[in-house]
Amino acid sequence: MTIVSTTITPQEIEAHYSVLNRIGVLGDHPNAGFTRAAYSDEESAVMHYFAVQAEQNGLITRWDAAGNLFIETTDRHEQWIECGSHVDTVPAGGNFDGLAGIVAGFVAIATLNQKTRSHGLRLRIWRGEESASFGITSIGASAALGKLSADSLKKRHAGRSLAQAMREQGADPSLIESGQPTIEQNELNQISAHLELHIEQGIVLEKEDKEIGIVSGIRASSRDWITLHGAFDHSGATPMGTTYRRDANLALAYILVALDELFSSYQKENPDIDLVQTIGHINSNREKNEHDKQLYNNAISKVSGYAYFSFELRSCDDILRNRYKQKAMQIIQHIATEYGVSFEIETVSNSSGVKSLDQPIQRRMQSICESLDYSHRTLPSGAWHDAALIAQQTRSDQTTIPTAMIFIPCLNGKSHSPEEFASAEQIAKGASVLATLMQQHVGLV
Repeated sequence: MTIVSTTITPQEIEAHYSVLNRIGVLGDHPNAGFTRAAYSDEESAVMHYFAVQAEQNGLITRWDAAGNLFIETTDRHEQWIECGSHVDTVPAGGNFDGLAGIVAGFVAIATLNQKTRSHGLRLRIWRGEESASFGITSIGASAALGKLSADSLKKRHAGRSLAQAMREQGADPSLIESGQPTIEQNELNQISAHLELHIEQGIVLEKEDKEIGIVSGIRASSRDWITLHGAFDHSGATPMGTTYRRDANLALAYILVALDELFSSYQKENPDIDLVQTIGHINSNREKNEHDKQLYNNAISKVSGYAYFSFELRSCDDILRNRYKQKAMQIIQHIATEYGVSFEIETVSNSSGVKSLDQPIQRRMQSICESLDYSHRTLPSGAWHDAALIAQQTRSDQTTIPTAMIFIPCLNGKSHSPEEFASAEQIAKGASVLATLMQQHVGLV
């Protein structure tokens, strides 16, 4: 198939950012960072900005009961190519995580609106992708697909329940209570391709001087709290050794080293293994410490009787991740027993990744990058994205929706911080790949 490319300019990107850099900013300059919580006035303000822009560009808008905004071309077709992302941020985050994909998607659709096509175009602006506000990831997309539990409505942020926050922003939580999706099955059936542009949130593209990342899969995580119970004893009067001491902190230290050795052994056998593990908290979670005061029974003059840590695994391959986790838990059990401590495992979350995004679209992206003379490479997404939910949806013919992601570099790999940055030139290049993908019926390639 001949590639007819559509080029987006940095000036088109900058025109939107000149306004969006003022919504939710925490100071007099974008470098101060941004806070646009899920179902906040700031998140809504960005969405309303795009609703107005859509009308000015001859596009139509519709809001669903979950508060998501869908922008569409006016032509009616039985097949649709769509893109999407989010506009909310973590507290004191940047203005490119999520928003870059929305700006790129809007510019792409507005540019293609006047061109002859055999399919419709759609931009989905999802509410609340970040878990920072209510402790739930992809609130808007999950609700739209009928996958958000009614218990989620009780989650609280800034003194409000999710249900209250939704009502304040004009959304209707009653559909979530009844488990009803806002996107009908027929609409899902008509999606030929779902695309999402996003900053990488890592440093691979920048390190390798690549302009475009073609995302192979989307990692999901399992997250657990591991709590160790030993015995509080006098630090001077209790002899050293496991015969006398049940030292929770000592057991924790050996567990962490053993987990690192386990991962190193896996990586030695397979240097390109799609797996990462992280110990994010060690006796340091404020919420846990305020709820359970046992940690404060530790003292400089006592053998530690209580310790905990968080254990996160991420992979696109759920089977690989689960097998590794079984071995990790065996190690934890063995060392805990060796040091005379008991342990508890509290599962926080366990989500399913996308092992492989649509390969025909990935190949198409490679051809587009070559035609535009953009350097590129294939890599997995280490972070979760709304696109993963779409990739897991089944149409009436039992096929999944073809889904793909485009990564662009971000400065020093920084994200979720005021240092997060992608230039208008970088976003424009990603938008050009996106627009070129959307211009033709990529779902049939």
